[in-house]
Amino acid sequence: MSWNHKIIHNIIIILFVLFTFYFIGCTTYSVPSNSKVIVPKEDLVSYNPKNFSKNKNKKLRNEDQLIIKAIFLEEQGAYKQSNEFYALLYELTQKEEYLLKELNTAHQAGIVSKNLNSLKAYTKKNPDNLQAQRLLLSFYLKNKEFEKAKTIGENLTKLSKEAVDFELAANPHIFTGEYKTSLKYLKKAYKQTLNEDILLKIVTIQVNYLQNIDEAIAILEQHRVTQGCSEKICLQLVSIYASKHEATKLITLYKALYTKTNKDIYVEKIIESYLLNQQLEAAITYLEKTKKYLSLLYSLYMEKKSYIKANKLTKTLLKQTNDPRWYAESAISLYESLLDKNNKVELQKVVDEFEQALNLGEKSPIYLNYYGYTLIDKNINVQKGLRIVKEALKKEPENTYFLDSLAWGNYKLNNCEKAYPIMKKVVEVEGLQEKEIIEHWNAIHQKCKKK
Repeated sequence: MSWNHKIIHNIIIILFVLFTFYFIGCTTYSVPSNSKVIVPKEDLVSYNPKNFSKNKNKKLRNEDQLIIKAIFLEEQGAYKQSNEFYALLYELTQKEEYLLKELNTAHQAGIVSKNLNSLKAYTKKNPDNLQAQRLLLSFYLKNKEFEKAKTIGENLTKLSKEAVDFELAANPHIFTGEYKTSLKYLKKAYKQTLNEDILLKIVTIQVNYLQNIDEAIAILEQHRVTQGCSEKICLQLVSIYASKHEATKLITLYKALYTKTNKDIYVEKIIESYLLNQQLEAAITYLEKTKKYLSLLYSLYMEKKSYIKANKLTKTLLKQTNDPRWYAESAISLYESLLDKNNKVELQKVVDEFEQALNLGEKSPIYLNYYGYTLIDKNINVQKGLRIVKEALKKEPENTYFLDSLAWGNYKLNNCEKAYPIMKKVVEVEGLQEKEIIEHWNAIHQKCKKK
């Protein structure tokens, strides 16, 4: 019956709407936390033991062994263990290169260094040492000494034109809510590198803190045109356009994402966007061209009521998948395509397809109900139809679609004691909106109300 048809073939459409822009949540970029401050990695070769003093005594041999262990652990990402060796090396030698390495690994490991005062003294003595300035800024941020960090950041940008220093200088201003100032530094960093992560920081600040949506779109679109649209950049644009409900632009982006990644999720999003834009025909055309995602195409054919095309497609899907559900779908699309739904020859074909599905193990309650109702409504085998509907109800006992079929079957068998209360319950839940509910209620009410 038609409203059973709706529950089956609108499922994908409904799910699309319910889960619209599900992917958006993955594209939000937040301001870095205090523990995640960029510190450029130094070239480990510059700390090779061969570069240090050549004094050949026992202390040097110990130093060589310690530096090898420290470098090895650092390269493995074991920053805490590496830090212990660098701390010992600095304690033994008081060499400034070990001081910087000890502080850097302490920062990477997220531990407190006992040499922070030594770093402050070193930066005063060596104000042009960028690595020392960067480390000190990072520790100030970690300790929430933002004003001191700002001073270091400003000095860094005077000494250096490297993008990393502009990005570092932006951080304390982000933490204190001075977003326009932070953007000034971040834009300089982005201009030099065209780095996507820096761009996403800029966009996050513009969208979430300054509400400059149009400016954020402009810089993202410019990057997309000049540098291409990586998955991260496209998804950030998707996030913004989704919030503005611009389905047409979403379609373009999702097509670009699918071309770049070949991920199935983006085909689903393309179709979702078409449907949200009420472009069912365009969605069908797109899927027909891809010659893939035939299950989704089948659902769209059914939604459009292109039942003959849908039925033909079930044959292909059955060959591809050997899934018995496609026998059931073949039965449904065949039935829906019939101009004369009382044609006994064609109805027998419908029955045969359903029987094939059941014999091969298809037990979906939706298909059971559809088949059972067909047997009941067309007076093919009412008692068998009731048995099948009851099997569906075992799985979903409160499903009003199934209860309607049960009531209709009992009505056909003149069992008013069962038909009337069941149909009354259906009407109380669903109301009198669907044509077939109205027809069933009127027939059952008229026949059974006095019994």
